[in-house]
Amino acid sequence: MKKREILLIIVLVVFGVIYRAVEKGKMQFVSDFSFYSDERRLKGSKFSEFAEEEKLFPAVDKIIIENQAGEVTVNESGDGQVHLVSFLRVYYTDKRVVDEIRKKAQIKAELDHGELKISGRSESDFPYQNLRILFHLQVPAGTVLAISNQEGDTVVRNTGRDIHIDQENGNLVLENIPSTLKLRIKNCNANIQSIAEHVEIRSSRSNIILENAVSLNFQGKHGDCSIKNVKNDVILDHSYGKLLLDDVGKLEISGRYSKISAKNVKGGAVVTNKYENVFLENISGDIRVASRLSRIDLRKISGRNIVIENFYADTMIADISAENLDVLINNGNLDLQVKSISNRINIESQHARLDLVFGFLSDPTFNIKTKQGRIFVESPLQLETYAENTESFLNRTGMKPDIIINNVYGDIHIKTAN
Repeated sequence: MKKREILLIIVLVVFGVIYRAVEKGKMQFVSDFSFYSDERRLKGSKFSEFAEEEKLFPAVDKIIIENQAGEVTVNESGDGQVHLVSFLRVYYTDKRVVDEIRKKAQIKAELDHGELKISGRSESDFPYQNLRILFHLQVPAGTVLAISNQEGDTVVRNTGRDIHIDQENGNLVLENIPSTLKLRIKNCNANIQSIAEHVEIRSSRSNIILENAVSLNFQGKHGDCSIKNVKNDVILDHSYGKLLLDDVGKLEISGRYSKISAKNVKGGAVVTNKYENVFLENISGDIRVASRLSRIDLRKISGRNIVIENFYADTMIADISAENLDVLINNGNLDLQVKSISNRINIESQHARLDLVFGFLSDPTFNIKTKQGRIFVESPLQLETYAENTESFLNRTGMKPDIIINNVYGDIHIKTAN
């Protein structure tokens, strides 16, 4: 086989691999950024509404609601029964279509062995442009709820148990829920307040506000999320958006293109992120932050063991108190202001300028080296530096803490706080 033929085969193979990758990327892009379908938008602003008579159901343990397009509202019942009121709302530009759409709409409510199934459908393809079905319920507090709703709002207040909600294209409001909560939401705005137990959320293209819960496990992409007052663990896996957290027990975040801001974390934090900035303030416990192409900004940190890794972005650490601090920096500058370290500081860096300000140090041990850089000292600790070829050194024999710094291609500036 000639060299030209071999080269042609290689080119074709490479082209095939690239083509498959591009097509796969297109599919993912379409899935992530697809717009709201015009086929489901309401057509016309005028509507006719038809209400069914209220239905009562005693001795209900579980309610399953499936609504293809409409609204679900659930509140607490005071008499131990389920109260259901249903509405058909037909939108139109030509009123002559109203009767035909109404006749094909189906609302079913069937109770079987304590399980109430409620559904809203159409005999033919659902006329999303014209029809919305509304369910208004009053439910005893101990009733299990499973709700699936599209093209409308879901509101649950003051009731329910082991609640599962699958919501698409609408608003979601949950308040004073006395149980666990599991959500799958897409293209939504969610406001979640006062959940008595654990919360699990799977989210896509949605903005979420959550306040007052016991614990949270969240996976989401494309959307902003605000979380406040969560007593125990908060575990987040998020991409493309903003994460704003305040007052949580323990924090674990895995982010991509996620701008992270967290403060008042009592039980420690593990944060990894790519391509967006990380800001942490008033954090205690063991702390680990790893980032790439993302600025790290830490303030008022009071931990035991703190580990910071950052590549291709700057790192700012201010007002830190800890037993041990380990920092790994590559292609980014470090600004470190230490309040107190009781045991060890270990810094490994490349292509970085280090600006280090130390608080009270009674008798520290220094072992500092920089290659292709210089050491500058402004300190009353009587530290001496010396150079040898392309390397500069600073050594001091003492007790604790041990301050060990190894830098390549960058200067080191050392000061002590007044």
